[in-house]
Amino acid sequence: MSVDLNFWKYQDGIYLDHASVYQKACCDNHIVEGLSPLPIEEILSATAKAFPEWTCLDSFHYEHNEQGSFQISTTPQTVRFDCYAMKQANMKRFSSVLSAFGCPLYDPQQGVRFDKMVIFLVDEAGSYQAQTEQEFSRLLPRLEMTTHVGTWEEYVTLSKTLQHIHYNAIIHRAKTLTKVASFMRFGNAWANRPCQCKTALLSDQEQASALLEELLIKSIQRVVADFLERTYYGEEDGYDL
Repeated sequence: MSVDLNFWKYQDGIYLDHASVYQKACCDNHIVEGLSPLPIEEILSATAKAFPEWTCLDSFHYEHNEQGSFQISTTPQTVRFDCYAMKQANMKRFSSVLSAFGCPLYDPQQGVRFDKMVIFLVDEAGSYQAQTEQEFSRLLPRLEMTTHVGTWEEYVTLSKTLQHIHYNAIIHRAKTLTKVASFMRFGNAWANRPCQCKTALLSDQEQASALLEELLIKSIQRVVADFLERTYYGEEDGYDL
C-alpha cells in the first residue's frame, strides 16, 4: 500500500484551496503564488535525523528491511513523502519533523490539512468553553483553534462551509441517562465518542456542573485518541533536529 503525505507553508495572510495546491504544487510541481519558499536542505537533514535506523540510499530515498520504504520529492515550495508499506507510527514522524518548519500535513487520502480546527459547542456545552479550549490546547497544541457557541442548527449550517477539521460537543439530557457526546470530522473521516451518567446524579447544580465537565473532558480525550489513531498526524516532537 502506498500513501503520499504533503507539506507546504502559506505566506502571511494567504489561505488557498488545499486540494488545488496539492495538485498544482505537489503533483504537477508548479510554483504556486502564495506559498513560501522552504529550506529544503535543512528539511532533508532533519528527516535523516528522524530516521536514524533506516538505510539512506540517498537524500531522497530510504528503506528498512521490516518497515517499508519512502521517497521524498521536493520543489522550492513543497515537500512530498511517498510511503510504501510503512507503519503508521513511522509516517507520523513526517508531520512532527515538518512542524519545526511551519509546514502542516496535508493528507490527500483523507482530503484534509492538519493546520486549523473549529470547535463548536452546542447549547449547554457552551458553558464549558474555557475547559474545552484548555483540553484541546493540551492534546493538540499545534492546531490553530477557533470556538463557536450556538444551536445545533447553527452548527449544521457552519459545518457545510468548513474545509478545516471541526469538532462539536453536545449534552443530551434524558429522563434516566444524560450523554455528553464529542464528534470530530477530519476530511472524509470522523470519530464520535459519547460519555454518560445517570440523570439523577445531576439534581444538585454544583455537583452537576462538575460531573458534566468531567464527562466532557473524558469524551474529548477519547475522540482525540481516535483522531490520532486514524490519521498520519503526529504530535510527538521527540526528535533531536
